[in-house]
Amino acid sequence: MVRGLQELVEQALSILRTQHGAYLERGADSVLVAGDTHGFPETSRWVLSLADELGVDLVVFLGDYVDRGPRGVENLELLLERLVSEPEHVVLLRGNHESPVMNYYYGFREELVNKLGPEAQDYIEELYTCLPFYMVLNNQVWLVHGGVPCRECTNEPEEPLSLEEIAKQVKEIHCTRDAIDPAGVPMQLLWNDPRGDLEWFAPSIRGPGIYFYGREAWRRFLEANSLELIIRAHETVDAVALWRPNGSYEPGLRHGEKRSLEELRHSVITVFTSLYHGLGAGAIHVTREGITVYRYTG
Repeated sequence: MVRGLQELVEQALSILRTQHGAYLERGADSVLVAGDTHGFPETSRWVLSLADELGVDLVVFLGDYVDRGPRGVENLELLLERLVSEPEHVVLLRGNHESPVMNYYYGFREELVNKLGPEAQDYIEELYTCLPFYMVLNNQVWLVHGGVPCRECTNEPEEPLSLEEIAKQVKEIHCTRDAIDPAGVPMQLLWNDPRGDLEWFAPSIRGPGIYFYGREAWRRFLEANSLELIIRAHETVDAVALWRPNGSYEPGLRHGEKRSLEELRHSVITVFTSLYHGLGAGAIHVTREGITVYRYTG
């Protein structure tokens, strides 16, 4: 049983409130990015070990640390220990499963109560509310759990939202117990998915207020905000998958595969780092020149 999680949460909250905020803008020459780990501390441990081996400046987890897998409490403890010990070198973004409602349906609430008691729900929920929604890396790469939000949310051309508009909305709810508006931008940051056969936006099968964003939507969003690439998580893929700007899809990028940022311009990369769904788990090493794919081998 994990007994020190509450103290770790309190220490992490101090960092999240004072050093991290509702979103982050960082410059770094070498960054390791991981997707959903979903209650599997072994993949989180692999990512942290790989980060140490590569000597990266920063390691970024894109959310969904609990639910589905059996050891969400242990996974949170592992990640918070590293955040507390190295706050300048670790980023934990918010995913759609950093939510008491999702935890009720997907297993973490029961795990948490069984291991730590019902009172743990309160401080875990407070932790969720203070996790950043996204990060901008080197003024080039947008790191987020889900993806591009919309204004009109139809399959017709629309003006992309600016990062300033998005920042305003996430700041309003950061570190508050206010529920995320199911029709608002923060909800879409956590839940939206790319789809290359679509141009703009369409309702998602995930539920109301959630959308697929198409190739024109993500390209125009990147252009409008002077960005080059989106790296996100949220979907089950074989470790690392790529949507190109023309809408073509490349599933399951190989271990050690390298791509330049110029080659990836206006693309969307999905990285998934959980073992729950039986596919590959991966991580992406991002430098100012490009990316390298790593796959978990156990």
